Amino acid sequence: MAWSANLRELLGGRRFRMLYAARLTSQAADGVFQATLVSYVLFSPERATSAGALASSLAIVVLPFSVIGPFAGIVLDRTSRQRVLVVSSLVRMVLMAILVVLIAAGRTGVDFYAVALASVSVNRFVLAALSAGLPVVVDVDRLVTANALSVTSGTVATLLGAGLGSGVRGLVGGDDRTVALVAGLAALAYLLAMMTASRSGRGDFGPVVAVPWQGAWRQATEVVADMVDGARYLAGHGPARRALAALTSSRAAYGLVLVMTVLLYRNYFTGNEGGLTGLAAVVTASGIGTVTAAVVTPRVTRRMPKSSWITLVLVFGGVVEVVLGLPFQAPLFIVAGALLGFSAQASKICVDTIVQEETDDAYRGRAFSLYDLLFNVAFVAAAAIAAVVLPDDGRSGAVVIVAGLGYALAGLVYYRAARRHPEDRVIRGVGDGPPPHPAVPPPSGPAEPVDPTDPAGRINPIISAGPAESRG
Repeated sequence: MAWSANLRELLGGRRFRMLYAARLTSQAADGVFQATLVSYVLFSPERATSAGALASSLAIVVLPFSVIGPFAGIVLDRTSRQRVLVVSSLVRMVLMAILVVLIAAGRTGVDFYAVALASVSVNRFVLAALSAGLPVVVDVDRLVTANALSVTSGTVATLLGAGLGSGVRGLVGGDDRTVALVAGLAALAYLLAMMTASRSGRGDFGPVVAVPWQGAWRQATEVVADMVDGARYLAGHGPARRALAALTSSRAAYGLVLVMTVLLYRNYFTGNEGGLTGLAAVVTASGIGTVTAAVVTPRVTRRMPKSSWITLVLVFGGVVEVVLGLPFQAPLFIVAGALLGFSAQASKICVDTIVQEETDDAYRGRAFSLYDLLFNVAFVAAAAIAAVVLPDDGRSGAVVIVAGLGYALAGLVYYRAARRHPEDRVIRGVGDGPPPHPAVPPPSGPAEPVDPTDPAGRINPIISAGPAESRG
């Protein structure tokens, strides 16, 4: 009842509805863009796909979220976030038009990847603006509910966009000209996102008080020092540190699973079970698991500690990976996609909330920037390892077992650590709001400005069903 009442009140606010619409249209366009990349780089009949090529593609798509993220706040503190959304969508529309030409010409060199990387980099500003604008349009006591709704809906929008792009490719054909058509559809989707964002006022999403541009360069040079300070802060805050360690470990296991799954559907599973259509079924199932986790987790964590729920879903994910992965049957991978999507999102929602609760406001932006960095670096590092150990067809029982053990051990080690610390076992449900006072006071010294790219607007791009941006 409380969730439903909060949801009705959220959707009753005009500015929240406008920001929500901007998120949905933008992330749906991202899904079409991702379908373009996957179709062209990984599933084109005109070129082979190896584990190394896949790992490189994932690095290009994922790492900009971590590198650019800490700097995005410098812009978002100083200019209208609504204008950032409008201009970024316009830039991405132009970049997609360039990709249409490159794809139609069959280009796969530096020029293609440079344009794709530029588009992903611009997208980091969009997601940061959406997250930074959220506290401006909703009351603080509804912020967690707004985060859950926005991030989960954004994930679904991305999956729907990817499904649309994949469906068009499947209906028309799989050659480069067809993929160029999908890229053109992505350009139109970004045009729609730009038009949606332009319906809002310049000041609707903040900043409430714009910071002068003087001092921006100094702030940029201090980003690395701020990140080190944030890492030192998190290291001294046990509940957040332990939760982040568990999630980062499970994210590495997820990276192994993702690379293996894509290669299996590209090179191992044949007929109607394989190819982009089969992979799309896995992604769709994972999206269903993601949405289910967003509904179930707030209810469960009102009855048990978040640390216990994280342990359960991670160990469950490890069992699922081994039991459903080792037979190497396409239908079982679809079921595993749904269950692992549930596990990934349930654990991430809890860790997001723990970091929000346990981090002082003056350090929260840096904490989440570091969170992004750990999350995505673990994912890409695991993908790089997979590129070395996996055969090109993706079938490896050893990798399935290692990934399953990675999930389970992350949960069990976290459970053992949480048992020794009563503060990790407090029952405070996701969506119930933060505690009245910070759980642990910040270090002494002058407070730093809050990075507006704060918490949960990240969904991990690409085919990621678990993470978002992101994260991920």
